[in-house]
Amino acid sequence: MTDMEQALTISGGIFAVMMLTQYGRRKYDLHKVLMPIGTVSAVGYFYLKGMPGQHADVVVYLVGAAIGLACGLVATLTTGVERDSGTGKVHTRCGAGFVAIWTAVVALRVAFIYLAEHDTWFRDHLGTFMLDHHIAQDAIAPFFVIMALAMVLTRVFLLLARVRLLAPAGTLTRGSSPVRG
Repeated sequence: MTDMEQALTISGGIFAVMMLTQYGRRKYDLHKVLMPIGTVSAVGYFYLKGMPGQHADVVVYLVGAAIGLACGLVATLTTGVERDSGTGKVHTRCGAGFVAIWTAVVALRVAFIYLAEHDTWFRDHLGTFMLDHHIAQDAIAPFFVIMALAMVLTRVFLLLARVRLLAPAGTLTRGSSPVRG
């Protein structure tokens, strides 16, 4: 499988899972916290073991984590959180903004891989940049994985914090509104 095919498969799979499990109005419970943490832990362990660890590579990973954190923040801001006044159950609501941030992240990853494989100018400049900064070629895939993991974890923990800020069940009165993103 080429890097492009792998990027399309992984990115498409992540996008599909996120849309199928998060888009629209969804019940929010402990499963919505534990499942992504478990998945991220497993993916991180299996995909990131043996990654290059020189100083420049670590800086690349930190940049990936920072980008993921920013994207996770935006994904969280596009997610509404509400407590059902009748049942007291918490729900999240994701719409066009959520789809847009995930589409942008996946599209940029695929575009990067496409350009690195098919565009001579981009590939030459990328190679020169990596050589000049002593970045291992094998640091690119972990960069994207760390970015995705940081995005997911940021959203998980920010949503958890927002849910904890909601009024307890039974305290919403007529005219009061839920916390929305």
